[in-house]
Amino acid sequence: MNDRLLTVYAPPVEEEIASGSDLSAILINALRRNRIDLKDGDILVVASKVVSKAEGRLRTVSDRAEFEELVAETGTHLVAERSYRSGTTVQIVRTPAGTVQAAAGLDQSNSGGAVILHPLDSDRSADGLRRRVEQAFEVRIGLVISDTSSRPWRVGVGDIAIGLSGFSGLDDQRGRPDDDGRVQTVTVRAIADEIAAAADLVKGSSRGLPMALVRGAGGYLDNGDEGARALSRDLGEDWFRHGHVEAIQRGLGVTDLPGSAPAGDDSDDILERVSRAIRVVRAGQSRTPGHAAWRMRIEGSGSRITLSPSDSPATAQSGGPPLLEAMVGLGSLVERLHTALFAEDLSASTRYHWVDGELGAFPRGVTIDIGLIVH
Repeated sequence: MNDRLLTVYAPPVEEEIASGSDLSAILINALRRNRIDLKDGDILVVASKVVSKAEGRLRTVSDRAEFEELVAETGTHLVAERSYRSGTTVQIVRTPAGTVQAAAGLDQSNSGGAVILHPLDSDRSADGLRRRVEQAFEVRIGLVISDTSSRPWRVGVGDIAIGLSGFSGLDDQRGRPDDDGRVQTVTVRAIADEIAAAADLVKGSSRGLPMALVRGAGGYLDNGDEGARALSRDLGEDWFRHGHVEAIQRGLGVTDLPGSAPAGDDSDDILERVSRAIRVVRAGQSRTPGHAAWRMRIEGSGSRITLSPSDSPATAQSGGPPLLEAMVGLGSLVERLHTALFAEDLSASTRYHWVDGELGAFPRGVTIDIGLIVH
């Protein structure tokens, strides 16, 4: 059982931590210097930055472009990417540990100009630190390696667990009754993240406080030992594996956005958004013939797109009658445009222009009127 009182304390760490430092010895000395008598069930939370420093997980970059290349190299899966007028690009990626973080969790603060990467194996690092501390104090404890991260749907950052040893980071409530006696079916508490967040309120590696002692949660030390990797959803179970813009672009067959990327700060005017939507429509691999038979033109300041026959004669692309292929292509282009415009927060309404021919009426073109989507 856990106590009903949780205490969190960050003892000062006086030693400078650098590549090759014996981090375990430094943390043990800090605990002893501050006359902290560790007890069974205590949990230590250690900032990932000092773990990485001690393990030599440092890289040097000369500019922002090299930093962004390092983020791409470090990440295993691009979730979202936004560029800004300043030339800065921000990438949200999945890291090798399974966490989804801005800039892959890379850190340049308080690093002497270097870039601090995550520990190579945070769970293994946590296990090594825990064993050394347990041996020194002859106790049984848990240890969390934490990192600061933003959170979906919420403003601001908080600490999460990226390394874990001595207990499971998850408290599975499924199958247990709630206070009303109903059996819970979905609740799984992220205990390690909650402990990391609590510790972040008192520690701070920039203030010489890279470690915090959490006391009162020792009951979780008996719930298994799966490591922090268990807190990251598998990619196949992640509903948000892409940002909404990136998901739409990939659905349209575009992996590399042609031309300039979105500003990211909502400063693009409608003309720029419409132009980008057309580039996406043209760049994606279409599954429908007949696109080449039509020309897309932006009118005014981006409030309208017109589709009209191209100057060159229609030619068959899939062995069908050129005119019928062109009709199929027109409908496909309209739907692709609506989809690409939605990714730009733009609404669209379509008007077909019909003419009479030998086989009856057929569309001679389309006008798409554009407006902002009001959220």
